[in-house]
Amino acid sequence: MFASVLTKLRLGNHLKSLTTQTRTCHSVFGIKELIQPQKLGNFRVSQVSPDEHNKMLDIIKQYYMPNHVLVRDRNLDLSSDCALDEYFLNLFKQGNSLYLTAEDGTVAGLSVNFASSPVDPRNLRNYAFYRQDSNTKDFLYFMAKMQETPNLWDIFKESKIFEIKMIAVLPEFRRQGLATLLAEKSKELAHDQNYNIVRMDCINPHDYKIAERCMMNCVIKFPLHKVRGATAPFIKRSSDLNVLLRVYVAARAQPNVKDDLDHELKRLELLIE
Repeated sequence: MFASVLTKLRLGNHLKSLTTQTRTCHSVFGIKELIQPQKLGNFRVSQVSPDEHNKMLDIIKQYYMPNHVLVRDRNLDLSSDCALDEYFLNLFKQGNSLYLTAEDGTVAGLSVNFASSPVDPRNLRNYAFYRQDSNTKDFLYFMAKMQETPNLWDIFKESKIFEIKMIAVLPEFRRQGLATLLAEKSKELAHDQNYNIVRMDCINPHDYKIAERCMMNCVIKFPLHKVRGATAPFIKRSSDLNVLLRVYVAARAQPNVKDDLDHELKRLELLIE
C-alpha cells in the first residue's frame, strides 16, 4: 500500500515537472539552414519563394480547395472571383510556407503556414464584406471564424500564433508520410522563429492523425454545425459533412496556462451555438 502511494507521488511530481518545463534550446543549424532545401530521403523541403507563389497557388486550387469541407458541403464554385487568389497569395507573402520536391524536381506537397495576430480574423471579415461573390464571402467568413475559435491569443497570452493552415499532397505522392513530414518541419520553423504556439485545425481523420504523429495536443473538439456565421451555421446539423472539428496545439509550456485554457474552453462551449 505504501509503495503504491509512493509510486503515485513520484509519478505526479514527474508529470508536474514536465508541465512546467520551458524549451530554451534552438536548432543548432538555425533558421537559415532550416528554410534552405534539405534532403529528406527522396524528397527535400524548401521555403516557398516569391517567384513560386503562382505555382503553389495552382496546387492549392487544384488539390486542396476541392476537398475543403465547406466547398464540398455547399458545392461552392469559387473560380469566378480572384479575391481568393489574393487571399492565398497574401498567406504566401509572409514567407512561412514550405513545400516538398521529389528527386526530379516535381512538387510533391505543400504546407501553407501563417503567423497570425488577433486582428487578422477581423481584417479577413472586412475583406470578405466587400466581395461581391456570395460564395467567396462565405468561404472567407468561415476561415475567419475558424481562426478565432478558440481564441488562442488570449488563452496563451501570445501576440502571434503560428498556424499550419493547409496541407496538400499530390495524389501520386500520398501514403508516404509526406503530410506528417511537412507538419513536423512547419513546427520546427515556428519554434526556430520563437513562436511559442503552433495551431492546426483538423476536420478529417487524416488531419488529426497527422497532428497526433507530430505530438500535438487536441485542446477542443466540436461538430462543425456549431461554427456559426452571421445568421446561421456554415454547415447544417443534418449535413453528411457535419464532422468534428479538432483544434490541435503544440505549445511550449508556460506557467498558469492550464487554468486559463480550461476557463476559456468552458466559456467557449457555452457560447458556441
